[in-house]
Amino acid sequence: MKDSKNNEYNKLYDWEEASKLINKYVLPIFDEQKDIRSKKIIDTLPDDMLDDIKRIKIPKKPQDPDEIMKKANDIIYNYRMRLNNPRFFSFIPNTVSPFSILGEFINSSYNPYGGGHANSSAISYLEKYLMNWMGSVAGYSEKELGGLFVSGGSMANLTASVIARDEKLKEEDYPLATAYVSAQSHSSVSKGIHIMGINRKNVRKIKTVGFMMDINDLEENIKRDIENGYKPFLVVGTAGTTNTGSIDPLDEIADIAEKYNLWFHVDGAYGASYLLSSQRGKFKGIERSDSLTWDAHKMLFQTFGCAIILCKDRQAMRRTYSQNPEYLKDVSTSDEYVNFWDLGIEMSVPARGMRLWFTLQLAGTDSIKEALDKTCENAKFFEEEIKKRDNFEVVSSANLSILNFRYFNKKYSEDELNSINQRLSEMGIERGYAVYYTTILDGKTVLRICSTNMALTHDEIINILDQIEKDIDKLAL
Repeated sequence: MKDSKNNEYNKLYDWEEASKLINKYVLPIFDEQKDIRSKKIIDTLPDDMLDDIKRIKIPKKPQDPDEIMKKANDIIYNYRMRLNNPRFFSFIPNTVSPFSILGEFINSSYNPYGGGHANSSAISYLEKYLMNWMGSVAGYSEKELGGLFVSGGSMANLTASVIARDEKLKEEDYPLATAYVSAQSHSSVSKGIHIMGINRKNVRKIKTVGFMMDINDLEENIKRDIENGYKPFLVVGTAGTTNTGSIDPLDEIADIAEKYNLWFHVDGAYGASYLLSSQRGKFKGIERSDSLTWDAHKMLFQTFGCAIILCKDRQAMRRTYSQNPEYLKDVSTSDEYVNFWDLGIEMSVPARGMRLWFTLQLAGTDSIKEALDKTCENAKFFEEEIKKRDNFEVVSSANLSILNFRYFNKKYSEDELNSINQRLSEMGIERGYAVYYTTILDGKTVLRICSTNMALTHDEIINILDQIEKDIDKLAL
């Protein structure tokens, strides 16, 4: 491209070469996912290769594309966790649909601004339509709901907590404000409440029964706080906890929230997608929440950075986030044509929802339902196979696609059992066939399985359990 000032070639805008590089390098990377099982699940950068990273300097002149891609493939991207492998069971694995990658690539190529209707009117309308659909799945009224695509559950939970604060508190109440979360809630919930200005000690961790929020303990905490002059304003239920996949008693939490005039937020980052599955009946009460976190980059199989905050009352979002500065006066919009900068924290907003739109269009909701149902079926099959074997204990049964179990033998103390199970996890990771990290439930170190990839086979599940039993033999237990 010619530089407009100097009439010289400017490498920065060489669209022709970029097109050639996409054809040469991007498609082979895309195709690599087809053979994901044959790749090592975890590759960690060796200490002796750190210098190779440090030697990659920021150049003044263009570098050879082949050398750049060799460094990118061999030194940088090779050393990662391959979350798309069906035998990766830790965290909430990011099992991505190829249509999400395609959608993100197409959207990035057009690079639309996603924050305002005037900038990208069709995309603004489309994302609003998509959020209305998701809200209707959760039982919200499409006419009244508001929504915003955000980077992840942490941002969604923070966004909702700030709305709850503004709707339920006066500024002078902030020092005495109290919020209520389950002991099994995600760390981002308490983190967000603290970030927005609520004292850490005022976030009450409610006990759990069967890894679900204890309703009696919740109400006792609220009553005690009111008696002591505190200002309860927010209760957060979880629809699919990270540890166990448990769903809090949402209907009963809604009753208490209404009784004490609390904002009721549901963190459904992992679990809300199962509203589209045969598990939908487990979420009774979610429609009574005031707001909902839903991560599409978890169980809607999207690339990272695609989550949503849904709010039953769109105007509550506006009351918190709309500033209407003078420089935006000419692009103000009605409820029909939404400026998303009026509904959340960010102004520099990419069109995060487009990759999900492409996936839904190209795959359809029946495919998503089938995939979600399969993840739950695989978790149940895992549990059934575990129960057939000696010296295993199921600590938390399959909830959605998560279960927890451990090696157990009554001749060992709890401390010894914890050490043994930690070692079994380490042995599995060292072997590299499957990855299952530990978590701690009721003081027990357990092997946690989060099965989110429908491509996982029953034969693989049996093979994994066989390998764990061989590891037990190696430890001479």
